[in-house]
Amino acid sequence: MVERPPQRAMPIADGSLLSAMDMSTFLVASAHDMKNSVCVMTAYLESALADLPAEASSRAMTCQALYEAQRINHHLIQLLALYKINHNMYPFDPVEVELDSFEREVVARVLPFATAKGIVLEVIPERTERSWYFDYELIVSLITQSLHNAVKYTRSRVLLSIHVVDARLEIRVHDDGEGFPAFMLESSEEAAYGVNSMTGSTGLGLYFAAKVAQMHGNRALRGSTRLENGGVWGGATFILSLP
Repeated sequence: MVERPPQRAMPIADGSLLSAMDMSTFLVASAHDMKNSVCVMTAYLESALADLPAEASSRAMTCQALYEAQRINHHLIQLLALYKINHNMYPFDPVEVELDSFEREVVARVLPFATAKGIVLEVIPERTERSWYFDYELIVSLITQSLHNAVKYTRSRVLLSIHVVDARLEIRVHDDGEGFPAFMLESSEEAAYGVNSMTGSTGLGLYFAAKVAQMHGNRALRGSTRLENGGVWGGATFILSLP
């Protein structure tokens, strides 16, 4: 029996290989499938934590597992959004958002993890503006991750502040932890968004935050993010500013 030679992909005009399906399609579909599975895991872990007695020996490990599951979910959401943004596929849709409703939504997403860790989530309800224009899904994802990080690294409490400052909406997340490490406060883009060899941080969250902020604009003004130490309680402060 004569063996058939292996089939080869046909080269196209620019010299690249023509494949049956773009590999990125597999990666995006797989990431989306993993995100759905992680969402289910997160729901189970939240339910398990709610049922565990406060003195249960497994509570700390379950709480850590919940944080890691939520972190993976955030990263997958951000990767999928960035893929769509970079391929001009993301349906960017700034709409008028009622700020009280937005505040309740992001707090509700973080509350199970904060409660499990014994962290107090605080908000400042008084504000002059009742609504603002931005892409709801992108900003909810961004602020939810910031709150999760604050709950992870704070000592006892986290504060969410939403106010208008100099005709820009400022959303601040404060904690009373040790503050951001020096490399995260450096101004260079390489330090802020690159892989840090000492910590293993990819900088994905900061890159996603900056990208989302810059997508929001009003005439010549663009959105921005920044990190500070000090804040209300001397810890870390994440600031999102939208025109």
